[in-house]
Amino acid sequence: MSISLTINGLEVKAEPGMTVLQAAQARGIYIPTLCYLPQLRPAGACRMCVVEVEQMRGYPSACTVPVAEGMVVRTETEAAQNLRREILALILSEHPYTCLVCKVDCGLFHCGTIRKAAVTTGCQYCPSNGTCELQKLVDYLEVRDLPYPISYRGLPVEQDDPFFDRDYNLCILCGRCVRVCQEVRHIGALAFVNRGQHTIVGTAFGNSHLDTNCEFCGSCVDVCPTGALADKRAKWEGVPTSTVSSICPYCSVGCSVQAQVKNNKLIRTVGLADGPTNDGQLCSRGRFGVVDVVHHPTRLKAPLVRRNGRLVETSWEEALAVVAERLGSYQGDSFAAVASAGATNEENYLLQKFTRTVMGSHNIALAAGFPDGANALELANTLRDIDGPAIHEVREADCIVVIGANLKESHPILDLEIRHALSRGAALLTFDTRQTELAKKAEVWLQPKAGTDYLLLAWMMKALNVESSTFNSLDLQQVTVRTGVAPIEVIKAVQLLTEQRAGRTVIIYGSGVTHYPTAVDTIKAIRSLALALGAGVIGVAGEGNFVGSHDMGVHPALLPGYAAVADPEARGVFETHWHVKLGDRTGLSYEGIAQGIKQGQIKALWLAGEVPPLPELANLEFLLVQDIVETEAMQYAHVVLPAATFAEQDGTLTNLEGRVQRLHQAIPPFKLAQPGWVIVSNVAQRMGARWFYPSAAAVMAEIAAVVPAYAGANYDRLHLAGHVRRFEPVSPVQPSLFNLEENLPCTSDAFPLTLLTEHNLLYYRGVCLTEQVDGMNLIKQEEILHLNPDDAVRLGIGDGRLAKVISPYGSAEYLVQAKDGSLPEGTAFISFNRVSSSALFPTLNPSAKAYAVRVETLENGGNK
Repeated sequence: MSISLTINGLEVKAEPGMTVLQAAQARGIYIPTLCYLPQLRPAGACRMCVVEVEQMRGYPSACTVPVAEGMVVRTETEAAQNLRREILALILSEHPYTCLVCKVDCGLFHCGTIRKAAVTTGCQYCPSNGTCELQKLVDYLEVRDLPYPISYRGLPVEQDDPFFDRDYNLCILCGRCVRVCQEVRHIGALAFVNRGQHTIVGTAFGNSHLDTNCEFCGSCVDVCPTGALADKRAKWEGVPTSTVSSICPYCSVGCSVQAQVKNNKLIRTVGLADGPTNDGQLCSRGRFGVVDVVHHPTRLKAPLVRRNGRLVETSWEEALAVVAERLGSYQGDSFAAVASAGATNEENYLLQKFTRTVMGSHNIALAAGFPDGANALELANTLRDIDGPAIHEVREADCIVVIGANLKESHPILDLEIRHALSRGAALLTFDTRQTELAKKAEVWLQPKAGTDYLLLAWMMKALNVESSTFNSLDLQQVTVRTGVAPIEVIKAVQLLTEQRAGRTVIIYGSGVTHYPTAVDTIKAIRSLALALGAGVIGVAGEGNFVGSHDMGVHPALLPGYAAVADPEARGVFETHWHVKLGDRTGLSYEGIAQGIKQGQIKALWLAGEVPPLPELANLEFLLVQDIVETEAMQYAHVVLPAATFAEQDGTLTNLEGRVQRLHQAIPPFKLAQPGWVIVSNVAQRMGARWFYPSAAAVMAEIAAVVPAYAGANYDRLHLAGHVRRFEPVSPVQPSLFNLEENLPCTSDAFPLTLLTEHNLLYYRGVCLTEQVDGMNLIKQEEILHLNPDDAVRLGIGDGRLAKVISPYGSAEYLVQAKDGSLPEGTAFISFNRVSSSALFPTLNPSAKAYAVRVETLENGGNK
């Protein structure tokens, strides 16, 4: 039942529970505010939204007064406006920039302002000039001078944090930053400190944000109405001339961003308030790590061709001619292509089509795909079956089970959704060998030995009376011995699930499941448990377009839409569409391609994915590198083609929900760079293919024709919410049988430690964010060897010392950290970046989660 009230003589309909401010805004009636934001609880602190309400004393704040039937409200009476002017004048009297509207029209020339003057004498210099909300209020209230003496706080500008500066002389104590940190991000890194006229916003004990639990998400900067909090990178860029909605490409959450542009240059990205996955929130990568990548100083300006041993710039015409001529000699199984999980669906679809139809090879793989092995194909097919809850639905869960996923590091916005749920009283159960931040928050944290999660899940299902012959013979003692988890902890987990069985449960799993040899059995166990609990399941893919890349057929055994290469009927569909005969033999995986290059089987490679400088690349007769920046792999390249970034092209990405979302071109490609799909199409045409794609939309139209799940991904219909693709289920959902046989341990006498690896997502195409984005290395430690304190003592290695890590493939040296106690004995941990390299692994980068190593002290290892 709606409520009727009158505002400024207009009849207004409102819903019960709305405030006067919300009702006015819904009707298009302006009421000034400073402390109010829709995502925050009303505070009524700034008093700028005062109104007059009949039969109500005084001047209540519109943001806190609920609507009532028959209420009569006036928002612009002379008394209310004068009160607002007084409040604003008091605020400005403590503000070092008076923010008054200047009567002098100096055109394009800034004549300067007499600082601290009560009457404006020229233009303002402030990082928020043109966007400051005080300026808008001065305009609206027509303030021209101040009746109060000016006082200046004289606080030093704080510039010790990596991504934003803090000038609390400009702070008006609206509390937005404090409240968004507490109410929206659930962090509480900021608070009001001191009292009375000395009150300021700050951290506990005045510490740097680096020494607090700050996540550098930038939410405080984005809600600041003045220039008190300013983005270091963009503070002097001024007001954007255009804004374009797009998608952050760094992880598979697929956050909606607003790309702000000035003079054809990207100046900042902020969260898009209506984003279906992120509600306007971003992580440090999406908020502060985009501009430096798009405008990186080592961006490739033009095609390069090797002449006399050196790469030299050339025209597209010549580069394409060289590529077409050279690749024409390597059709068939001697050719391979490595794609990027950060590339668009359009680029990856055409690259796999080129590989199969022009080059006659199924050797197409992701550099960042699932680990190679007997279950690799079955793992890829788990992406086909995505049908879980939406990301924003996690906040409504009553119980959340997280298995093998360190979401705060890998997918912070999904971690934020869990924090929303915990703030509502949801229960949290985690499985992880490491004590992650989520494990610290969990009611029950199970710490199994690496790769044994499926045994715990099997016993839980037995305890929950799930009927299955698979685990009838399993007993708790057996589970305890094989997993290392105490019986009491397993019982607590079962009790928790039993108590929450009537509520809504969500199970989330990540690379701590998918990147072990036991992955398929664990996923079957997860789905069986979900079926028993009526739970939703979310598999957390890694890179921004990991799911879409597989959907597009970037896999040696799968055509687009997960059609098997070995299936004659499936091949026939694509042969009809593509007008070509396809081979029936599965191609090589990424690891297989690397081995094939080493053995001389692969002679030509199109490298569009993030690959470390493998020495075997030197064996290739022809190497084509397609990237956005200069990389180490270019030392082996014969031709290099410059690609556009996500901000410089149209396209789509598919997130972990299966949501297909639009990238909108925000700025022109850098110099001669081109979108990846254009590059592939042009090469194919040069090699005789009758391809014609006038736009990225035309490529998507073909994708929709061959992959029915993408039929709704028409560009004209891909609005902000995107299109959630769903494939027809292969079989009815039912409990799955899975293997409970003991797996051989990866360790041995020669290599007694299990090294857990994290493939962090701090990279995009060839750019390593921790190396190339100022400040990112301060909030993410890479290539640090984490040890259990007891293991460190036994090995004689202290914190900050250098240690040598040895695997069956090679050795490398790392600084040691052994003080946090987050790992069980016999286990080590290192976080790696996809574009870095380490001799510990056969392809210089970990493709699995766990490796056997030994650690030795270095006699001359020094302190940090």
